Amino acid sequence: MQTSKNKILTTLIAISLIITIGTPIVLLQSTTAHSPPWNIPTYAFLAVEPNPVGVGQYVNVVMWAGLVLPGATVGNEVRFHDYKLVITHPDGHNETMTWPIVTDTTSTQFIQFTPKEVGTYSFVFSYPDLNYTWSASSTYRNDVFLGATSKTITLTVQEEPLPDAITSYPLPTEYWARPIEGQNTDWWSVASNWLGESHPSIANGIRVQPDGIAPNSAHIIWTKSIDEGGVVGGSKLGNEGNMFFSGLAYQARFANPIIMNGRLFYGLPVQNTPSGGGYMSVDLRTGKELWYSDKIGVSGSSAPSFGYLYDFNSENQHGVVPPGMLFTNNFGYGYDPVTGQLRINVTGVPSGTANMGPNGEILRYQLDIGNRWLAQWNSSKVIWPVSGTAIGQPATAVANLASCYDWNITIPSSIPTGTSAQFALYNDILVGSTSLPSFADFQTPNPYTMWAISLKPENRGALLWMKNYSAPDGVTRRLPTVDPINRVFVLRDKETMVFQGYSLDNGNYLWTTKPIADVSDYEYFDGTFAGQLFMIAYGRLYHAGMGGVVYGYDTKDGSLLWTNGNDRSNPKNSTSSGFQTAYGYYPQFITLVADGKVYVETGEHSPDSPLWKGAKLRALNTTTGEELWSIMGYGGFPGRTYAATADGVYVFNNCYNHQITAIGKGPSALTVEAPMTSTALGNSIVIRGTVMDISAGTQQPEQTARFPSGVPAVSDESQGAWMEYVYMQKPRPSNTVGVPVTISVVDRNNNYREIGETTTADGFFSINWKPDIEGAYTVYASFAGSESYWPSNAISSFVVDHAPATPEPQTQTAPSPIETYILSGVAAIIITIIIVAIVLLMAIRKRP
Repeated sequence: MQTSKNKILTTLIAISLIITIGTPIVLLQSTTAHSPPWNIPTYAFLAVEPNPVGVGQYVNVVMWAGLVLPGATVGNEVRFHDYKLVITHPDGHNETMTWPIVTDTTSTQFIQFTPKEVGTYSFVFSYPDLNYTWSASSTYRNDVFLGATSKTITLTVQEEPLPDAITSYPLPTEYWARPIEGQNTDWWSVASNWLGESHPSIANGIRVQPDGIAPNSAHIIWTKSIDEGGVVGGSKLGNEGNMFFSGLAYQARFANPIIMNGRLFYGLPVQNTPSGGGYMSVDLRTGKELWYSDKIGVSGSSAPSFGYLYDFNSENQHGVVPPGMLFTNNFGYGYDPVTGQLRINVTGVPSGTANMGPNGEILRYQLDIGNRWLAQWNSSKVIWPVSGTAIGQPATAVANLASCYDWNITIPSSIPTGTSAQFALYNDILVGSTSLPSFADFQTPNPYTMWAISLKPENRGALLWMKNYSAPDGVTRRLPTVDPINRVFVLRDKETMVFQGYSLDNGNYLWTTKPIADVSDYEYFDGTFAGQLFMIAYGRLYHAGMGGVVYGYDTKDGSLLWTNGNDRSNPKNSTSSGFQTAYGYYPQFITLVADGKVYVETGEHSPDSPLWKGAKLRALNTTTGEELWSIMGYGGFPGRTYAATADGVYVFNNCYNHQITAIGKGPSALTVEAPMTSTALGNSIVIRGTVMDISAGTQQPEQTARFPSGVPAVSDESQGAWMEYVYMQKPRPSNTVGVPVTISVVDRNNNYREIGETTTADGFFSINWKPDIEGAYTVYASFAGSESYWPSNAISSFVVDHAPATPEPQTQTAPSPIETYILSGVAAIIITIIIVAIVLLMAIRKRP
């Protein structure tokens, strides 16, 4: 509703400005001060729309004086005052609203009013005389702008409501791509960006995608090589079947991918080094290269570390600043995401605890405990400084100027100097602690201190709580992670393999998870690898590790909700590896959480070559732990398992072949054909066609060579094995199920009816059908789509003619006995004559 109000107000302000410019400006001639003061007439305008309206539906009420006061700007207080609106209800009582100061520089005031009863309402707007006392305009100082009263506006309120206003067009039901047309407001819920691991929207949730959708099947839409990968070939290169180096552990490819506005950005390797080969931008849905730079991410130049999108709003501008920015570490250099060109160089960036503001602005809380102050640094004031009502973008910027801070406050002196900030929630809370052990440390300070400072505007800087906690003997307690939903921060103990929950609001202890029962579950509880060992999202904590089991806990009470990976009797709940690994299970590492799914991959710190066989990428339901889909893929290891998801597409580097693999919903193509020649009524016809996968990956050279007639579309359940066959050179699965197709017709009487359903096999379908009336038919074949494909349909036609008439049988009459006797006698006479002729001829020949 607020967005709708802003849009309405913006439009109405523009209208009022036009009116203001068009009429009374003649009264505001530029002259010097004068005596006696002028009495300058003004005009009160009022609009109430829509009119009429249904009871319980709101109307927009806009009031404005017919001019802009001389010298009124955003930065001063030159404004009209004491606006009054009187609304007379159908029962005769008056409702009065007043505004002591009109904040808008255009003299416009806006409200939404909802009538509660049927009848006629009247509206009158007025304001008193205004003595111009400001120095903003010496010309009109001490002049009087006369008050005015609008004409009365009547509003008719009826029982019948007006049709609902269009707030958005429907969510996509067919294939879509960026840009998203601006009227499709609700598409915000399916679209998203992945701004990089160091961006606060990702890092603060430890790789949690807060927006949009993510894949619900294992369907691959494209692959693209990032480096030489897979089997090298030959027998003289170490092991038989030796592979190109996977990059694990310290040269992992595809580090820190970024997705913005439907574009995927990543750095390229050079030789054995994971970076230094330049920087690439490709289309997220097709893998098509958009640009490549050999100046970004090469020797002497850092690759971007995060993306930045910022929503700027002023009197003259509303919306996200296009096209965003790609920044290297600590804001050093900013690049244009559309072209790759350098746009800004930032210096003097202060350190601090990062967070994101409501408009996308990246903030840092700079804490100086020794000098007792806390400040909020706002990067948007550096990159897009405001000038009046507009913003600029300098080529260079200094970030530690006073103008780059939102506020600076004093903090309590009781906070120990040996502590530091750990995490923050915007306009909520900043939590700090004694330095707890990192990856290489094994001793927890005893006791250790934690505290919380309020960031809320009403009591910012106030100490909310501070507590000392006893450290258990011989246990390494790691740094906290926060759950803003259940207001809990979580610590983890390495040696005992448990998590502990504490109240974010008062620091009180809440719960401890039960120790993991299976001692063979090799867990890595350390700070460096935290990113893929556990994550918090949706009020739950998700945890995995070398033992191959994924755990889901409730952060309210620490109760175990589900496990996945340890049920050997259920293929979808087992990560059993047989002889492949030393652990009996494939290790599971969480890559990210998105759209109600936990994505886990298999990897190892320093794997041998060839890699384990059978490692998979898996998607688990965050509520139940159920496996939703899986596909072969070797992902990496904690801290080096690189993946990203946005706009419903999940991308990762498959270490089995060093192919960037994009998984998501792809387009399909359906064909249908019916008999080209007419058929007679009563005969059966064959309607047939195909349903093919036409994702960008199916047009890659290997796929077009192997599937010259196209890649058949298959069911969601068959996707994993089928995609492995299509893109990973695995054997063709024998149990693949196709997709359902519905056939319908419209006959000569314009009757529409469904005549059959069938399932494709190798992309092909057919049905037999016997038409029941004559005439022309239109055939409609449709595939409704699935989690793997968007829907498709096709049309054909055929004609049914009259059935040919059946010929009547010819009846032959038998001859009478007399006729038979005569015919027989004639035949005997003819035979006698022939015999006599022959005898005479022979006699003549015998004469001497």
